[in-house]
Amino acid sequence: MSERESAIRNAMRIYLLAAVIGLVTGVLASAFHYCLQKVFYLHGKVAASFSGSSMNEALAAALLGAAMTAIAVILVRGFAPEAAGSGVQEIEGALQGLRNIRWQRVIGIKFIGGVLAIGSGLLLGREGPTIHMGGCVGKMIGEQEKSDGHTMNTLLAAGAGAGLSAAFSAPLAGVVFVTEEMRRRFNYNFVSLHAVIIASVVAKVVNDQVFGLGPSLPINLKILLPTSPGPEEISLVVSLYIVLGIIIGVCGAGFNTAMLGCLGISDRLSRTAMLLIASALGAAAGALMVIRAGYVGGGDRLIQIVFSSLPGLGFLLALLAVRALMTFLSYSTGVPGGIFSPMLALGTLIGIGFGFFGQALFPQAGLHPGAFAVAAMGGLFAATVRAPLTGIVLVAELTASFELLPQMIITCMTASITAQMLGSKPIYELLLNRMLKT
Repeated sequence: MSERESAIRNAMRIYLLAAVIGLVTGVLASAFHYCLQKVFYLHGKVAASFSGSSMNEALAAALLGAAMTAIAVILVRGFAPEAAGSGVQEIEGALQGLRNIRWQRVIGIKFIGGVLAIGSGLLLGREGPTIHMGGCVGKMIGEQEKSDGHTMNTLLAAGAGAGLSAAFSAPLAGVVFVTEEMRRRFNYNFVSLHAVIIASVVAKVVNDQVFGLGPSLPINLKILLPTSPGPEEISLVVSLYIVLGIIIGVCGAGFNTAMLGCLGISDRLSRTAMLLIASALGAAAGALMVIRAGYVGGGDRLIQIVFSSLPGLGFLLALLAVRALMTFLSYSTGVPGGIFSPMLALGTLIGIGFGFFGQALFPQAGLHPGAFAVAAMGGLFAATVRAPLTGIVLVAELTASFELLPQMIITCMTASITAQMLGSKPIYELLLNRMLKT
């Protein structure tokens, strides 16, 4: 067999393995999403069983949320401490050869712990667990095939991309995330890139077969875009999105600083104290699940509520402050859960608030707060993760708002540059460094 034939055969083998990884990850992610829906339904059943008394209803939901969160904490600490948090930093560490993935433990603990923690109402996203579980699937298949280091790197990355793709039904975002965010650790070449693409597409197809086609957060663009803007309006709009990007960049730097600060405090507390704090937070989130379900959780429902109702500025600012605090506290408990979705929700609140100011200052420009919200979603992601292309593509796929690409590009690039100029490091680099020190 010639060298060329051997290379082709090896590439086809990797592509086949990538398809299998995408299939398994898609099934896992779909099952994860399905279980979360059932847990949310359970909260509704709890509420219905105490429909005669709102106090008893909230108390029962609070006890349920506290118990679910406490069990998630105990499972992670007792069986797989590396299953805590997002898991993206674990995959990046494994790609770099700094972390070992114990997939036999992590997949189960990440799945069960994630369902319990996110299902309790904590402000965490399902994309973190699916990315981590996808990477574990890549590791599992790579070990079964006795893959070399280079191939293992490709399979790990393919699993991570498939996990993000399945979480949001956004295959292009999964590919861009691997090539942009993990670029320093991902062995990029023709074969590895195509393997990530294959795994991401297969995972999306599997997910769509379970939950149906279409973007997760479709936005009505007809009401967001001004009709036939003139040169003056275009200049004004560009200036506003640059200003929004600067504000988002400052917020992104602050998000990273606050997150690491909360994690530092949790590291200094005893296990018992953290378990009590986690249970109390789970109780609060659980009660809110039956009182104001749309305002807790990852943020998908909140984004839809905000876009449809456009609440007042005062309420938006209060909600922004509460959700930011609860996001930091939720992640600091050490349960499985991601930060993508909570960040998108925070970006939405900032963007709509900024849009209200723009409307008040320039009523003649025909501005819509929703357009700024879409741009801010990607901007906050770009500022915190320092992956502007991923932020642009992810939000465009999630909301089907490709017509807003120019606005998103301006905001995301400005936000990322602003955060960099402030000396803020990417969140997953900070989380990886923290993890390596412990």
